[in-house]
Amino acid sequence: MSWLLIDAGNSAIKWMLVPATLMHWPEAGAPVPAAATHYQGVIAADAPGLGTALAQACALSAALDGTAAPSLVAGSAVTSPGQVRDIDAALQAAGARGARWLGAAAAFAHDGIALRSIYREPGQLGADRWHALIGARARYPRTALAVVNAGTATTVDGVQADGTFCGGVIVPGIALMRASLAQGTARLPLAAGDYVTHPDNTDDAIRTGILDAQLGLIERRIRRVREMAGVRPQVIVAGGNGATLAGLLPAAMFGPVAQEPDLVLRGLWHHARALAAAAIAPPA
Repeated sequence: MSWLLIDAGNSAIKWMLVPATLMHWPEAGAPVPAAATHYQGVIAADAPGLGTALAQACALSAALDGTAAPSLVAGSAVTSPGQVRDIDAALQAAGARGARWLGAAAAFAHDGIALRSIYREPGQLGADRWHALIGARARYPRTALAVVNAGTATTVDGVQADGTFCGGVIVPGIALMRASLAQGTARLPLAAGDYVTHPDNTDDAIRTGILDAQLGLIERRIRRVREMAGVRPQVIVAGGNGATLAGLLPAAMFGPVAQEPDLVLRGLWHHARALAAAAIAPPA
């Protein structure tokens, strides 16, 4: 049996196919085994071949473990309801079940992960943020965390060392900031400049200003987490723009910054494992 994990964002749909028996998350940079332990890919959210791409992902279960289609599809979705319906239809056409779309909750406890939400309405928290927190907590189970997810939107969330999620913020991501300047002004371009210390042209001024705005928010939120937790948090950066921002955060100020490109998928995997364990557990 295999599991298909789907992170359906606003700009891209990331997926990973893993055996249901997988015991350890495939860490980035780990030695590649002789036999495949997982497959993964990315599909643009507006790609015309969405159905074909998902069918190919499902078909890889035959190469992974000899089954015709994944036995479980677990998903996190922040994309539109119409996109979710399209994904479910594509999965069913490929012989898989529709996805089980997993949201946020007041708490999560499995695989040694302890996470408790202080969100006023826990279920209102974005599914991507919640599963990124689960994934981050799995990677650093006893550490205060500042979790940055830099995609269409940029979010920065804090977790205390005891696993208490202490809230976070949401702002437009890099591409949205860039587009809003071009669309909302008469003479500013859709800039393609560089990040420089002292910009001397408009394109560089826009690029540098946007990145400094993102970095300024992230740095301020890291300080907020440190004030609440009483210790310097481990900073984890994920999302399509994660590498860009991580490279500009000063390690001297915040310590080594961890890049975890598949943080939401990792959280989904642990959530799927918790569901499977609950399904086979004997009645209390």
